Amino acid sequence: MVVAVWALKPTAPRPRAPRPAGAFDRRRVPGCVVRRDRPGDAQRWVAGAGLAGPVVFVLVGGALGLALFPGHVTAAVAGVLFGAVAGTALALAAALLGAALCLLAARRFGADAVISLLGPRGRRWQSWLIANGFSAVLASRLAPGTPSGMVNYLAGLAGIRQRAFYPAVALGALPKTIAYVALGGALSDPVSTRGVAAVALYVGGAAGGALVARRLLRSRPAPATA
Repeated sequence: MVVAVWALKPTAPRPRAPRPAGAFDRRRVPGCVVRRDRPGDAQRWVAGAGLAGPVVFVLVGGALGLALFPGHVTAAVAGVLFGAVAGTALALAAALLGAALCLLAARRFGADAVISLLGPRGRRWQSWLIANGFSAVLASRLAPGTPSGMVNYLAGLAGIRQRAFYPAVALGALPKTIAYVALGGALSDPVSTRGVAAVALYVGGAAGGALVARRLLRSRPAPATA
């Protein structure tokens, strides 16, 4: 009987540790649900999707590139979901698809209007860009902080040839893609060897872009003389 009475006796609630001032409490927000998914959960979802996973990723990544979605986010997600090697290939494929869509959209809907507004000086610069399309796109893609989507659209508006555009996009996007994919795969330990190598590769790509840009500027059109 004593045991039964003791079992029915309500126990005092355990004291909770005080929350820091200004801390977010999801219990006070109606309808707020916080998921605790880990990268391993997403990787298992992708693995269960089979071949459809990589295909959908490239298609969605290309469409996001058309909408000027940051490519470094796409590359980092690729590293989390697919690992370093497959993630790099898929992120690069998504970047190329997005670049192709931006180039075609700019040519289809804006290039003719922009060219019709150019004066003699503007046409001279356009001819210079077309003649140096590979170096111009490569330097822009390697430059740190340059939005790749805007580079793609401007290349289409300027009339840069596709045979110069696509190799420059692939070569210029490769260092950043590898770096961001590696960082995405090293989220659990950013200061690991992979994370440090990713930062070094990013800095090296930026330095290479600066060299290309310096050489490119030396060939820019001379000011028109009166």
